[in-house]
Amino acid sequence: MALDNYANLKASIESWSHRGDVNGLIDDFILLAETEMYSNADAQIRLRDMISTETSSTGLSDRFQALPTDFLEMRSFRLTQSTDNWRELDYKTPKDMTVRPNTGLPAYFTITSQIEYDVEPDQDYTTNIIYYGKLTGLSSSNTTNAILTRFPNIYLYGSLWALNQWANNEEEESKYYVKFIKAIAGANAMENEGNIGAAPQKRVYARNP
Repeated sequence: MALDNYANLKASIESWSHRGDVNGLIDDFILLAETEMYSNADAQIRLRDMISTETSSTGLSDRFQALPTDFLEMRSFRLTQSTDNWRELDYKTPKDMTVRPNTGLPAYFTITSQIEYDVEPDQDYTTNIIYYGKLTGLSSSNTTNAILTRFPNIYLYGSLWALNQWANNEEEESKYYVKFIKAIAGANAMENEGNIGAAPQKRVYARNP
């Protein structure tokens, strides 16, 4: 069976589990796998298909800006003052951020639950954010995405990890988690070797805590 869509993935998970009592829980296992593939401590999935661009504005005298709803990790952040005049902001950790008094042109940003500038902007600047964002999760109404299409083993092993976690089968849980993480790491390595697209060379590893 081809692991090419949501229904076939669910059927494969049940088949690989060798159990007949998990059908009603498979959606939960897929959701847990999706959560883990983006946020585990060992290898988070980062594909070029996940790169998005958002144009917004700082607002006048507003030191805070909302993150994109699907935000995972920043790649590049620019403020535009005019058509030919822009500034790329540097990232600082929340701990290292120093807030300047009064207003001015931001030079740094940090990320908590939102974007925070080192100073209140002295005018309404256009912002251009290039970032990694979550893909739409699998469901009956969204039957595939780039991860399932290109690296179906990530979904399969991640779901089987979640299934065996539910089943309290520590040996199988550990086995599939290792496979899951290796599949993510392999996908990321392939992306890094072939990533010659439009993403900027400068990488800003700013993540939403």
